Amino acid sequence: MAVACLTTFTAPTVLADSAVVDMDALIIIDQITSDVDGQINQEQISSTQANDMADIFSQDAAVSAGGSVQMSQKIYVRNIGEDNLNITIDGAEQAGAVFHHAGRISIEPELLKQVDIETGAGEATSGFGALGGSVHFVTKDPTDLLEAGKQVGALVKSTYFDNSHGFKNSVTVFGEDAQGRLGGMLSVVRSDLDNVTDGDGNKLDGTEDQKTLMYGKLVGYLTDEQYLSLSYESVAEEGDVLYKPELVASARNVPEPTTADRDTAIFNYEYTPFDNDLLDISFNLYHTKTSQSREYSSVEYSGHVKTWGATLKNTSAFADHELTYGVNYRDDESKLHDVDAEPSYFSETGQVWGIFIQDHYTVNDQWSLTAGARFDDFSITDASDQKLSDNGFSFNAGARYQLTPAWAISAGYAEALRGPEVKDAFKLSSGSNASDLGAETSKNIELGVDYQVSGFNMAAGVFYSRIYNPVGGLLPWSRVSENLDDPIKSAGFYARLGMQIEALSLSASLISADTEVDGQPVTRYVYGSGANSIGDTLATDVHYQFSPRWMAGWNAEFVRGIHDIKLDVGSDQLNADKPGYGIHDVYVHWKPMGNDQLKVALSVNNLFDKQYLSHASVEDFTGSPGWEGIVGSPESGRDIRVSVSGRF
Repeated sequence: MAVACLTTFTAPTVLADSAVVDMDALIIIDQITSDVDGQINQEQISSTQANDMADIFSQDAAVSAGGSVQMSQKIYVRNIGEDNLNITIDGAEQAGAVFHHAGRISIEPELLKQVDIETGAGEATSGFGALGGSVHFVTKDPTDLLEAGKQVGALVKSTYFDNSHGFKNSVTVFGEDAQGRLGGMLSVVRSDLDNVTDGDGNKLDGTEDQKTLMYGKLVGYLTDEQYLSLSYESVAEEGDVLYKPELVASARNVPEPTTADRDTAIFNYEYTPFDNDLLDISFNLYHTKTSQSREYSSVEYSGHVKTWGATLKNTSAFADHELTYGVNYRDDESKLHDVDAEPSYFSETGQVWGIFIQDHYTVNDQWSLTAGARFDDFSITDASDQKLSDNGFSFNAGARYQLTPAWAISAGYAEALRGPEVKDAFKLSSGSNASDLGAETSKNIELGVDYQVSGFNMAAGVFYSRIYNPVGGLLPWSRVSENLDDPIKSAGFYARLGMQIEALSLSASLISADTEVDGQPVTRYVYGSGANSIGDTLATDVHYQFSPRWMAGWNAEFVRGIHDIKLDVGSDQLNADKPGYGIHDVYVHWKPMGNDQLKVALSVNNLFDKQYLSHASVEDFTGSPGWEGIVGSPESGRDIRVSVSGRF
């Protein structure tokens, strides 16, 4: 849970762009328990030439995304899926899914500055519906790209992907005025990738991807105390993609012409007066629209989820307290055009507003406390013109005690609530809501310990979470969304460590989580975007800065198998195994001129050409008679990626 104090967990990192430095690769900011917040920075994203969600999260054991079809990838944090997470891009909530057989988020890794991760229900400031935590994507600013002493610049980059025989090319221009008060950037990224090849050498139909990103941002300092930014992002994907991207290609799941688009406009304003500790105001206003169009048996379907929202908050510091309080509002629309239905247009609308307060109290050099609460009110008008609503309070509290300058222990408790929300667009013509559909709630308990000395840091802990009244459909495949009787239970432990030995950096993260409903493991096949079972996962990274020109590294992910999964679906009993696997990536970065003007990067992902099915994908039920098509696509085999970038 995200409960607060002013400490950081610093994992030392050697950057490809500099000499050896300490970098907050895994930052735990404003929290009590030691594994609450992680951060994936742009150096980690670029080390393996990240191109999709699975690449972005490959170095964090707590977060998983799988599937060789980019549109199929769903995010799971400690086995809890994206439907139960609060996911934002620069503060803009990505609140709805268009198609339940596809992922919710489309983003271009080249754009990212960092990804902040909160595991488990957390602080009152976490936003709407953060039952299992939150994932916040942060994009780059012009100041992140400008070289010291320069006012304008450009970055040109080209990457070749050997496995899919394709290229990604990008051009970014950026600049600021002489006083450094007004800046801007414009970025265009285009990738064109063919079908991928798995570890057994098979071409996987329906995995091709063509993506175009257009991104612009203006930032300005109205005064030394006032900052604002305005950005617009357009991501468009297209290709002959499997109709149900999360399942393997089959006679009933063939590649079809498919497009997916996301357009997001965001305005941020901050006012931080130097002489008034009671004011630190921020205002976020956004509009985002996510769309998908696809064909099935020559019938065209298109849907979108459109959201606009705002957050206003202030932080006041006084008498060893840091008090953050504010309001949220969000308005959603889900819409489907089904040309084979009558009528052919379906829509749902929803609204949610919330008010929150969170206090961080530094008692003394040893004790830090936090407590907070939020109230949320959800309402929808569904496709049947049925009006549903629910509301409630969520509370959190935590404490941290510094045993010695190196050792600290912590404990925290947090709740979260998610009321009725709009369904994914592709369910509007065939699904319905129970008349008594109400809120889901979660409770999360954490106990942690961390240790920090020069050049080494470690964090470990245990957690126990429950999601009550989860929304789903009774098996076998009810089309009615209702609150299920049995809660989703998840319990486990985590550990992280980071070490710096001169030019050598090492880091590792471990997560073990058992997630079940009514005594049975959850599966992606049944619980979709709500929850999944992923085996014990260890993610490691080792890299060495040989000189200012050369850096090389290795990262790996080891996932333990889950066996003897049994599901009762109607009169059938389905059986599945999720075999374990170990994946190795290596990378080398070279700066021929000894500076950032020219960079060459080589990465070999899945070095040993492993054939495997990610635990974040749909399980393999092909051994169950009559269910031969229920299995996700295997992951890509060995992929050699080479990029060249020039800065001007």
